Amino acid sequence: MSSPAAPKVGAAPFILEPTRPGTSMKYLGGPPFHRYLIAYFVGSISIFILWSAVGILLPNQIQLVEFDHYFAGTGVTPEILTQLASNSYTGPDAAHLTEIYNQYNAARASSLSVVNAVGSLFTLFSQPLVGVFSDRWRSRWGRRSFWIFTGALIGALLLIGLRYAPSVLFITVFWVTAQVSINFSQGPLTTTIADRTPEDRLGTVSAIAGVGTMAGALMGSFVAGYAFNAFGLDTYYFFAVFLVFGTTFFVLMAKDRSSRDLELPSFSWKEFLLGFTIALRDHDYRWVWVARLLMFLGYTASTTFNLYVLQSYIRPTLTQAQANATLPLLSLVSLPGMIIAMLVSGKASDMIGRRKPFVIFSSFGIVLAYTLPVFWPTLPALFAMSIITGFAFGVYMTVDQALFIDVLPDPESAGRDLGLSGAASNIGQMLAPVIAGQIVALIVGSQGYRMVYVFAAVAVLLAALAIYPVKKVK
Repeated sequence: MSSPAAPKVGAAPFILEPTRPGTSMKYLGGPPFHRYLIAYFVGSISIFILWSAVGILLPNQIQLVEFDHYFAGTGVTPEILTQLASNSYTGPDAAHLTEIYNQYNAARASSLSVVNAVGSLFTLFSQPLVGVFSDRWRSRWGRRSFWIFTGALIGALLLIGLRYAPSVLFITVFWVTAQVSINFSQGPLTTTIADRTPEDRLGTVSAIAGVGTMAGALMGSFVAGYAFNAFGLDTYYFFAVFLVFGTTFFVLMAKDRSSRDLELPSFSWKEFLLGFTIALRDHDYRWVWVARLLMFLGYTASTTFNLYVLQSYIRPTLTQAQANATLPLLSLVSLPGMIIAMLVSGKASDMIGRRKPFVIFSSFGIVLAYTLPVFWPTLPALFAMSIITGFAFGVYMTVDQALFIDVLPDPESAGRDLGLSGAASNIGQMLAPVIAGQIVALIVGSQGYRMVYVFAAVAVLLAALAIYPVKKVK
């Protein structure tokens, strides 16, 4: 294999041509850099708007299935269901219906946790796998574009199938396969940051990526919450179409260098599988990876049952329609602080050359936020939690992404190793609903939701402590 050529500025201004044939150019600034930022923002927002929307659509869909299972033929209306949730129902069959309600509450939480856990299990290694595949992909469109577009297209088709799933089993099958496909799109899209961004701009690009993530989360919640009340499960169609649009926009607007002349070593499945352990052998990468796992364990546990918390835990409880309309507002109040945190923290981290303090203190802020609904189970407490979490998580998501890139053991395998960071998130997302679902199922009534917040706070606290041993990055 020939040695890599020295980096050189290309014919186009602000472009640093690749040091290795078949890899991506670097954007030094100017119009190419700005075009990439816009394209990445649109592409990432199309994915994260979907993740957020499903956070409302999926619990509603499962809730509808479980309601039909437990309350069919009982004459229970949404009004009576709300009264059962708040222990205010006084009808002659109150004891009987309360028992059924407790079974229903445990079943919907367990079903949702199973669907989420199985999805996370199957997607556990999807991003590392597609990272390795895209690292080696030869195409006139570059290494990543095929996976970004194809993963999104297949995922969109599966979302449409999910809309018609008649049972929890079919919901699981369609959602799991959709998750895998969309992860095959998201992983290579994220890797383009490492491919095309100079080191001194990583914090800035990570901030833009974080804003896209949170803006998508907000838009997804609002659209899904209100659209479900109006159109029901047909809302899945909108997000499927937007997913394809956003990823196609990125591929066409941020065209990559051809990878047809990419020079590759011989492939071995043994080396391929063992390759996933290489990054974890690195001391600093391993601790950042563990911290990411713990953060998403706590964060996912705190958010898995948001819709059910509004309907069953807080006082006074909300109806299903009220909960669907309120849930996006919780995202809205978090947005200003989150955007400010993302825009400021990324640049501040680049300027002072430090990552760890931002990640650690933002984690402590999230811990503080989770204690509020434990002692104050009201809607105002949830809003206060959202505001604090929004700012803190905005800092965390921005700087932690840059921290991961800083501790990469081998920049030439960025796709594989950044994909492995996605596995940390997925493991946390896999374990969280299982643990949270068991907590809700084992503790009768609404108090299980309180203990979920306690568990989430402990997990995030451990995530903060896991950053301290990192040595190579300040």
